[in-house]
Amino acid sequence: MPHVLADRRARKKARTRVEVRRTAHRLFAERGFDAVTVADVAEAADVAVQTVFNHFPTKEDLFFDGRDWWAHGAAAAVRARGAGTGAVTTAHAWLEHHVLYVPRLLRRPAVARYVETVLASPALTLRQRELFRHAEGELAAALHEAWVDQLGDLPGVCMTAELLSGVLITSAQVVLNEQWRAGQPQQPCPSPAVDRAVEAERAHWRQLSRTTFSAVLAGLGQVADAPDAPTGMARVAQLEQHLPPDLVAARRMQPGLQRASTASTGIKAPSTRASSSSAGTGSANAV
Repeated sequence: MPHVLADRRARKKARTRVEVRRTAHRLFAERGFDAVTVADVAEAADVAVQTVFNHFPTKEDLFFDGRDWWAHGAAAAVRARGAGTGAVTTAHAWLEHHVLYVPRLLRRPAVARYVETVLASPALTLRQRELFRHAEGELAAALHEAWVDQLGDLPGVCMTAELLSGVLITSAQVVLNEQWRAGQPQQPCPSPAVDRAVEAERAHWRQLSRTTFSAVLAGLGQVADAPDAPTGMARVAQLEQHLPPDLVAARRMQPGLQRASTASTGIKAPSTRASSSSAGTGSANAV
């Protein structure tokens, strides 16, 4: 009996959390983040203010809850990749795949409101920067684990992981920020002209992304050939420079899971089935 009561309490607690989050996201979209207080959320959700804080320590935590899966994705893709594929190329493919879908996502009203809300709030902009730093740290840890498993804990491996993670995440952040600032005019319905404009924009960002990554790979090649390169860095470069990405892992919203939780976010994950079917094309098409 005690475990039945515990399960019931856990389910009730989970339902309360979802309801509070859903209510808060609706209010944030309607009024703007800074105009909504925790007391407003509590009143609209019919719970006590302390109940909100029990689930979400800060208002920023409440806003990003269920919306920060992307901060873990590149690292998860590296850990989920198959044998014979590169850690760096898989991380880049994941980032490219998701960032390049943004022009299409910005045509959805819910996503456009989300972006407008973040850009209008200094507190949310700061928290998003923190999420990018968290993503950089997670990816560095995943790269380090992958290389230690294959090469051993050689001097310079940890530094190489941190450097490459910084380049990859920062590149994705720059592209994402530019896309957000550029925005996408809202259309009542799709049209061939709008589709062509979106595809042209995606092609532009794809080329920029690949040019940046080519520079990273070229740098790895130079390190691999340098006689005075740190042992760990040289071995990583030799290991990674010719390995292909795991495109299946790169196209998953949350590698290792069946699907991303989209409750209350207004941002739906693209179909894993559709993405996986095109994995053999060698192109990373989106998010």
